This record gives sequence, C-alpha cells and structure tokens, in this order.
Amino acid sequence: IKSQPSHSYLIFLLITALPLYYGSYKYRTRHPYGSSQEPIRKSIGDFVTDWLDTHVVVPFNPYPIAAYCKRTTWRPTLVFNLANANGGIGNVRGNVLDFLFFAIEAGASIMLPGMAQRNDGDLSDVWARRANFDEFFDEKWFLEIMEEACPQMQIYKVQEGQEVKAALPDYYRPRSRRMDEDFGNNRIAYLKDLESWLQIRGVIDDKSKGLTLVNIERSLWDIDTRSLPHGLRRNFGHLLRTNTTIRQLAALIMQNLSLQHALKIDPTHPIPKDAFYAAHLRTESDAQNAGWLTESNTNFTAQTTSYIAHATANKLNILYVATGNASDLARFHSIAASQHPPLTVVSKHDLLPPSELTTLNSLTWDQQALVDYEVLQRSSVFGGFVKSSFSYNVAMTRNQWVEDEGLAIEPMRVQHSEEGVAFDDGWSRVVGRDGFHEGRIPRGMWP
Repeated sequence: IKSQPSHSYLIFLLITALPLYYGSYKYRTRHPYGSSQEPIRKSIGDFVTDWLDTHVVVPFNPYPIAAYCKRTTWRPTLVFNLANANGGIGNVRGNVLDFLFFAIEAGASIMLPGMAQRNDGDLSDVWARRANFDEFFDEKWFLEIMEEACPQMQIYKVQEGQEVKAALPDYYRPRSRRMDEDFGNNRIAYLKDLESWLQIRGVIDDKSKGLTLVNIERSLWDIDTRSLPHGLRRNFGHLLRTNTTIRQLAALIMQNLSLQHALKIDPTHPIPKDAFYAAHLRTESDAQNAGWLTESNTNFTAQTTSYIAHATANKLNILYVATGNASDLARFHSIAASQHPPLTVVSKHDLLPPSELTTLNSLTWDQQALVDYEVLQRSSVFGGFVKSSFSYNVAMTRNQWVEDEGLAIEPMRVQHSEEGVAFDDGWSRVVGRDGFHEGRIPRGMWP
C-alpha cells in the first residue's frame, strides 16, 4: 500500500477543522460566558462613566416605537393625564408605561406624568404627597427620545403656578389590552370604548374645540406585551431610565464593590460574570402589614435560606442585599457569615464614601430603593421575591438580556420542578408563589 502524500493529510485536516473552528467562533460570539471575562482596569472616573453608558438592554432601538406611532391616527386636541400612579418603582414604572402605550394607541398627547409618593414614616401610606416625573426618571432622556421616536405626541409639562384646563368629569379606565385573556381585548375594542366614553361626556368632534383633557385611571400590566411586535416590546420599557443622580450613586457603589472585594467587573458589560450575587430581601413593615410574610416560602427565613442556597450554587460568596429593613439586614449578615465557607453580605450603605452617603440619606425611601434597583439589574445572579413588583421588574429586564444573548430557557418551567419558586431563567430567580403576580407579570410587564 502506497503512503499518501503529506500535503493530502494537511488538506484533509484543514477541511475537517474549518467547520469546528467556525462553530466554536459562532458559539463564543453568541455566548460570551463561554470564555473568560477579564476585567479592564480603569480609573474611578472611567469606570463610572462606562457603567452609566451601559444598560441591561442594549442597544436601545427607537424605530419599532416610531413605526407604531406612525400607524396611529393622531388627535391633536386630545390630551391624557395619568391621574394617580403610586407606589415604588415597580408599580409606578408599570403605571407610566401602560399609560403611555394607551395614549399612543389613542393618538393622544399627554401631560408629563407625576406620581403619588409614600410617607417615609409609614410605608403603607402610598398617597402622602405628589412627586414630579424626575423624582424617579430621567426627564431629559424621556423628552428627547420621545421627540425622536414619537414626534406626533405632544408632551405638556405644567409649570409651578400655571393654570391647567379642567379635565372632563370622572376618570377613564382604559379597556384591557390583555389579548391573552380575551381575544376581544384588541385595539379596535379599546378605541371604541374610549370613543363611547368621550361621547357620553359631550365630546363628539374633538377637532372642533380646544384641548380635551382626560384623567386616565392607572393600570398595571394590563397590556399583553407578548402580542405586540417583538422590537416594540423589547424597547418600549427603556423609554424610562432612572434619574441620573440616582444612577451615579449606583455606579459608584459598583466601582467600590469591585475595588473592595477584588471583583472582576467590566463596567461595559451589562451582566458581569462570576462577580457577585444580588438579593432583594422584602421584609419591610408594609410587607408585614399586607400579610405577605405569613404565607409559605415568604418570611425572612425562607427568603434568606433561598438566597444563600442560590448564591452558593452559583459559587458566589459576595452578596449585595437590598432591603429597607436594617435589623433584618444585620440578621442576614450574621447568618451568611456563619456559613462554611462564610459569605460576605454588603449593602449600599457600606459602599459609599461619606459625601455620597449624605446624598443617599437625603433621598426618599423609594429613591433609595432605586439605587438598589440599578445595582441589582447589573448583578451576576439575582434573587427576588414573588410578591414584589420591584423584584419582578429586575428579573424581567434581565430576562430580556438573556433573550438577546440567545441564552434563554423557559423561566416558568421551574414552577413544575421546584417547590416555592416562581421564576428562574438561570440568571434571575424569584422565590415564593403568588397567583396574581405569576398570572399578570410574564406577559404584562414591560422589560
């Protein structure tokens, strides 16, 4: 048997190796966690700037929103006002986004939304005062991006002391757009319902009069976002970005967390690999008063046990814990330290220098929670609580990143394989069970 020429072997090996190399390349570009993520050493200023320039859902694309606005028949004299948004970021964000979507579908302009805010001395009192849009959100970003994406919509901002036209009597509650619950909950039915409501109040031809102001009753997760174009659902929630002062505190916390604990955090990566675990411990007085902590898998012990097990399973020994309950934070710290090996618990108050800590302490309770909200979204692995819209907002936004990276698994599948877990996509886990939130949020919440 004659031996084959050596170059024949080389050609054979090359032909065999090329598909393997190409497959490996495609896997690594779509699955960045398949390779090591080395930290990029940056100055504090560079880290903060890069972190602020990076968001969980990137890149933001306004064009699906613009396309939806162009499909609308606009009514220049119809103006919607969100009358009674309230609660923390989880609820208020949902109120504002639902309101904005209903306004776009109706072709209405809007009053820049405000919100009711809670009494810091009694967290159950969510109607203590009125707050402006920029208490939570980046107003400059919102106005600029809406001008780009939806210039047909006028956004009116009332100045202090300015007289406002009287609204029509009563509040209008938009007809549900949850098509997953009833195919009749479509855009045509909503617009027909709105027209009927207006006509009953004497608005027959709004084009022939001055502005018609309608107070809109708040809604929450009342739109089947999964029935909408994918690009619209993906980007719509990011019309709302957190107030820049609050995000700057969060960026500095991340910088100090990285430095103090020698964590490999690249601020240009939305989700850092193998850096730290983040937990939302929801045991504050309002949760206790609402009876949230008396059900199975919901109390302090259940939450902390689950978070510690989740962090340990992911080989993460630094736990950033977000809570408004200082005594329970101290208890969590002690329990984590007693583990073998011990786990380290940190919070926002541990990671800010005195001047920024003063700024943090000057914020309202819900604004301080927003600092945590920003940090939790950018954790390696997250654990939250099923009855908290705050937790679910973090998990659902991160889940969009998981989808974008092509890493998605069905997050509700865990309900059938583990007791006391509502959501787990591999990067975010929501513990406890609650029929209302599990039924409304997966399709109704904007990521």
